Amino acid sequence: MFEDILTTYGYLGVFLVSLAVNLIPFTSPSNLVVAGAAAFLFPMMHPLSVGLIVAVAATIAKTAHYYVAAYVGTKTTGSTKKLESYGRSLGRWGALAVFVAAATPIPDDPLVIPLGLTRYSPAKFFVAYLLGKALVSVAGAYIGRQSALTFETIFPSNEYVIVSAVLSVLLASVLIKADVGKLVSRFRKAIRKSRR
Repeated sequence: MFEDILTTYGYLGVFLVSLAVNLIPFTSPSNLVVAGAAAFLFPMMHPLSVGLIVAVAATIAKTAHYYVAAYVGTKTTGSTKKLESYGRSLGRWGALAVFVAAATPIPDDPLVIPLGLTRYSPAKFFVAYLLGKALVSVAGAYIGRQSALTFETIFPSNEYVIVSAVLSVLLASVLIKADVGKLVSRFRKAIRKSRR
């Protein structure tokens, strides 16, 4: 289904697919993978354009999550002003945290929702998230395109399609089964132990 949208609509298809998968809270795949897959399946598309389009779509989707959380924050009784003061006190650290969450495989919804609840600066949120996603999505698109060009030289066209399908299934399986949050938690614990 998504491949049909990409084939029919080109760059607009990349935007629509990226927006759709990023609107799903807590379960959207890494945008590095989304951009890489689009560039891999359609190597005739320019990777920089693919990466930037994926980044813009992801940022729009997460900004929607941010505003939903901000709306919910206004409905909480008695704590609206307190939450807003928390948002203001985050200052530049909030933007840095958003950038890091957007540019790494760390799940970003646990950060986006509290920032929305505290009504952190929407402009700072949008810019920091866009920059982080652009970094990772452009890298993914270039990796995907280079992989596609490499596979095209190694395999004839029919084998290329089969290898592409098998790799897509394997990558999707790894992403579904891997719990990135647990991996990050284990990594943090290992760092703390090594500092002692």
